[in-house]
Amino acid sequence: MTQGLTRLTVETIDGVLERVIEQGAEALDLRGIRFTDPYALLLLGLLVLEMTERRHAPRIEWPEAPAVRTWMNAMGFFTEIGTSKAVRFSSRSARSALQPITAITDEAGIGRVVDGFHRRLAERYPLTELSRRTLTAIMIELFQNIPHHSNATGNVADPHGIAAMQDYEDSLFLAIADKGVGLRGSLGLRPGYEGITDSRALNSILHDGISRFADAGRGGELQRIVGVVRSWDGVLALRTGSALLYFDERGGDIYDVPDFPGVQLAIRIPLRLFDAEMVDP
Repeated sequence: MTQGLTRLTVETIDGVLERVIEQGAEALDLRGIRFTDPYALLLLGLLVLEMTERRHAPRIEWPEAPAVRTWMNAMGFFTEIGTSKAVRFSSRSARSALQPITAITDEAGIGRVVDGFHRRLAERYPLTELSRRTLTAIMIELFQNIPHHSNATGNVADPHGIAAMQDYEDSLFLAIADKGVGLRGSLGLRPGYEGITDSRALNSILHDGISRFADAGRGGELQRIVGVVRSWDGVLALRTGSALLYFDERGGDIYDVPDFPGVQLAIRIPLRLFDAEMVDP
């Protein structure tokens, strides 16, 4: 049930997907939501688009809390899903969105997208050159995964790659998502990996640095980023198909989740890192 749910986050969004995808819910009651993070926002948007394409879109009662509704609007969420639930907000409340939802369509435009993210971040935080280089490297690697792998089979009309970013009192939150073929669909194109499960694909990519390309030197990008986030004592969620890798300062594991197309990723890092030397990936 979604009634009574007050937080839409990395930890709770899969319950919403279960309601819609596995239980076939015709309605979602999100009126009581008092907080949502960028990862949950992107995944909710992709869920609405996916179920609309399947002609099974649920009726949604949106959050009633003014601060939440205003933030969702400032993030461009209602425009993203093509609904007219926009609300009026001041320029001050619009600035509450550090980086609104941004489309990632092709490799040629990634530099422009990363520059836009960094301009917004630099306006709010005095980042060092090393900090900028580190964040830029991570964003480029992650954003490139969308044009490189989300439609690796050539069978997805619109992988719909998107990204967003938000800051909090003690952390920075970056989210990237698509509804393409997923890690299993991409890695499955490599001989010997046909028919693998989502969990095995996640394991092979993150633990062994395997890529769908057999060439030496290819792959390992996600593996390196996971290592960097761990070294920062950050939080990472990487979701693909029916598998989710989640870890925080207490540890982590791969979990079973409701099957959903594509790859969705969240990184949350402490803001204190901006005051010190960051690890170069």
